[in-house]
Amino acid sequence: MNLNQITFSTMLILCSNCRWMDLGRQICGQILKFGFGSYVFVGSPFLDMYAKLGLIFDVKGYYDEMPERNVVMCNTIIIGLMWRGMVEESKRLFHGPKERDSISWTTMISGLMQNGMEREVVDMFREMILAGFTMDQFTFGSVLTACGSLLALGEGKQIHAYVIRTDHKDNVFVESALVDMYSKCKSIKYGETVFKRMTQKNVVSWTAMLVGYDQNGFSEEAVKIFFDMQRNGFEPDDFTLGRVISSCANLASLEEGAQFHCQALVSGLISFITVSNALITLYGKFGSMEDSYQLFVEMNTRDEVSWIALLTGYAQFGKANETIDLFERMLAIGLQ
Repeated sequence: MNLNQITFSTMLILCSNCRWMDLGRQICGQILKFGFGSYVFVGSPFLDMYAKLGLIFDVKGYYDEMPERNVVMCNTIIIGLMWRGMVEESKRLFHGPKERDSISWTTMISGLMQNGMEREVVDMFREMILAGFTMDQFTFGSVLTACGSLLALGEGKQIHAYVIRTDHKDNVFVESALVDMYSKCKSIKYGETVFKRMTQKNVVSWTAMLVGYDQNGFSEEAVKIFFDMQRNGFEPDDFTLGRVISSCANLASLEEGAQFHCQALVSGLISFITVSNALITLYGKFGSMEDSYQLFVEMNTRDEVSWIALLTGYAQFGKANETIDLFERMLAIGLQ
């Protein structure tokens, strides 16, 4: 078999898409052995595979040594660096001598958002506009999420106005991000308006509206929109079901909460920690501690929220012995 650039490039792309990391590692070894790593056509998928293997320092070294480099390779390195939280190194590469494209900007903006640097996300978005690059749904999604986290309603509205002038004004991903941003900024009516005008909706958009109502104290509306979602043929995921159960707890509606418990059992979503935690909290608020405890012991995995939810229920209803016992068990496994 004649090994060439096309063979290696095709195999690497296939391994990357199928997450065949062991085979990908072997192919990377063969590329180095036969000296194909210096070819631009092979270099991009080669660097991408090494980044996905977590070998980011090796990736950066190979990139620096390559005689020919392009913007695709640069973007691949930035993604890998951002995954590792190496923000300053990503910035140096981004602002280096190589050309940048829209993907470069979006990669940086998304990476900054992943690393909790919301203010820099908004600032870089402005720079991207001034530089004349085109945004995609991921650019808008990241910057709107940043605005929501910063409670930057004014900037969020400006970005909304910009979105309206683009081809993404009816994009379900962008519109869902707008609903989420307005909800976090305590402007639930704006979020509601965006939601009602959406020509297409998915589980993410319905969940964004439900969470928005719940976050802003409109628990009854949250439960109502959950039923609307199901009537429109959308089935909830674990996050959606967990949030509507939390809304029932806020409404002091044990009966509806118990119905959602049944739905969780039938759908299998009870196995998700988000759903079980919400149910433990719900039953705890009503003093149904036997139900709370039964859910707790049946969980395959627990997090700090699971323990605190049960502990709070015991303490709230004067179960002193159970509270002390559970607290000591928490300390024994290292939770404080």
